[in-house]
Amino acid sequence: MEKSVSSGEGKARPVHQERDRITRGSAVEESVRREAPAIRSGIFASKRARTSEVLPFRVRIVRNEEQLSKAVHIRAEAYERHWPNLFQQLQTPEAQDRNPNSLIFLAERKSDGTAVGTMRVDTNLVTPLPVTQNLDLPAQFSSRTIAYVTRLGVKQGSTGSLVKLALFKSLHRYCLAKQLYWMLVGVRPPGDRDYLRLGFEDVLAEGQLVPIISSGGVPVRLMAFEVISAERRWFASSHPLYKFMFNDHHPDIEIFSSVNGMWSQPRRSTVRLTERVNIFDDVGIPLI
Repeated sequence: MEKSVSSGEGKARPVHQERDRITRGSAVEESVRREAPAIRSGIFASKRARTSEVLPFRVRIVRNEEQLSKAVHIRAEAYERHWPNLFQQLQTPEAQDRNPNSLIFLAERKSDGTAVGTMRVDTNLVTPLPVTQNLDLPAQFSSRTIAYVTRLGVKQGSTGSLVKLALFKSLHRYCLAKQLYWMLVGVRPPGDRDYLRLGFEDVLAEGQLVPIISSGGVPVRLMAFEVISAERRWFASSHPLYKFMFNDHHPDIEIFSSVNGMWSQPRRSTVRLTERVNIFDDVGIPLI
């Protein structure tokens, strides 16, 4: 039986009515009312049940020399096609590859272990970013944690676009876990159009190109992506990649295999992604 409380007027009211009276019109009620739309718009309010999608490759963090060798090979192969002036220096590991403030993602085909994609992530958690050697970032970045993405390379083939997106999802998950506020990339046109579709914005003046030492002095468009607001922004805009990025579980993205996180939990159903996936081609990340 529900308990009652006295109203001070000789009448007893059920506890739930008293609670409603106290809360109604209060700051608590106002806070709940204000936050409710954001909660409803979150990934847990999706009308579509979450699925576990099996990729034809695995994405992991490079932990040994064999994996680093694979990453260097696929990186050099990609740069030979697009930035041949950097090809020679990228045939061997760079000093930044072993920097404790950097890590390398590696995508390997499950059927034979062949490397199909890689990217390096430099952070400013301990030391300044290499990109700041010859460039002062605007004030909005000066006190923020940043992941600077370089050396993106993907093997040509039918799964290339899917590999790029899996690497991007891995990057976003990593940034959330490490509380990195911004992603930064240096992009050479016309590849910048794909990053604009993903929600990246100019760091400097719109469309401005600047030479970056780490990119061999090649002029690039420096662009930034705010990590923490990405889910909200993509949901609000009905972004075509929202489901892939935030609603689907990909057990083959193993960058947090040692962490019992929400994205490493099994889901109820499984859908296998084949090599004929085309949905990602329109907004794929460029190879470099």
